Amino acid sequence: MKKNLIDLARRRLLLLEKIDAQRREMVEVSLPLQKPLALVDAGIRAVHFIRRHPALVTGGMALLLAFRRRNLLLMAQEGWRLLRMYPAR
Repeated sequence: MKKNLIDLARRRLLLLEKIDAQRREMVEVSLPLQKPLALVDAGIRAVHFIRRHPALVTGGMALLLAFRRRNLLLMAQEGWRLLRMYPAR
């Protein structure tokens, strides 16, 4: 019985070492893909936001189209000023 436990413990250590080596290999393989996948993830989040809030996105685009560039800059400055005045909690 004791020999079986020792064999199982050895087998477990070998498997844990193999798992660790596989994890390291996966990290090495996935490093070049992290930035492109992060960009794809941000795009997917944007699409989900647009699908959940179509009126908000449409309204924002309508506002951008309604105001010309100068008016848009003045409105952005005023909005930034009001935002800074807003009490943060």
